[in-house]
Amino acid sequence: MAPLQEQIQAINQRLRAFGIEAVQEIRMTDRDGKTIGQVKYGYRPQYVFDSVNEVLGPENWRYELTREEIFENQAVAEVRLFVRVDGDWLCKGSHKGQMQIVKGNVGDAQKGAITDAIQKCMSLLSIGSDAYKGLLKHVFQPSNKTPSTPPPPPTNQLAGPPPVGSDPTVDLPKIAGVTFEHRQGVILAMGEHLYDKKELLKAAGFQWDKTGKAWLKKAA
Repeated sequence: MAPLQEQIQAINQRLRAFGIEAVQEIRMTDRDGKTIGQVKYGYRPQYVFDSVNEVLGPENWRYELTREEIFENQAVAEVRLFVRVDGDWLCKGSHKGQMQIVKGNVGDAQKGAITDAIQKCMSLLSIGSDAYKGLLKHVFQPSNKTPSTPPPPPTNQLAGPPPVGSDPTVDLPKIAGVTFEHRQGVILAMGEHLYDKKELLKAAGFQWDKTGKAWLKKAA
């Protein structure tokens, strides 16, 4: 079996491959339907659990419900997540989840709170890390859409191989410790200590997105 870190990377790659279908908008509302606080974006729980089951196996992770509370408008649950590593169960701690009670349906709110808590526990293992890094907004709401182009005029010439410059990575800078990912028409700079390399990123046309907390550049 692959090391846990490699398995977590495989889970995250699987989640990214789903694209927008695995991402949801998360907002809290009051009784009048007005949004409370900041709108967030996260992975849909079923996609996360399916990916974890696919990579880790359902027999190699479990959770324990340690606390549950019901308030006037929401249910709160606290769970502990366990992952089996080399035959031993590893616990990274506990987390609380919450879910609003809609139309008096307490049961669904309880299930939602437990699901929310499990996902938060998984974030301690960096599962679904794009969500808490703020990168999913650009998947859910692409900042630019590829314009439709008219079909090329008919020609009698045979189609040749694409030009070398058609590779979108050709124009990207080579910066030590930095990799680039293309997502929904946007190029993301990935890596550690990116702030120390901000001048190089700016010179390459990247801009700091305060909302998503990421270095972005529109794809050509």
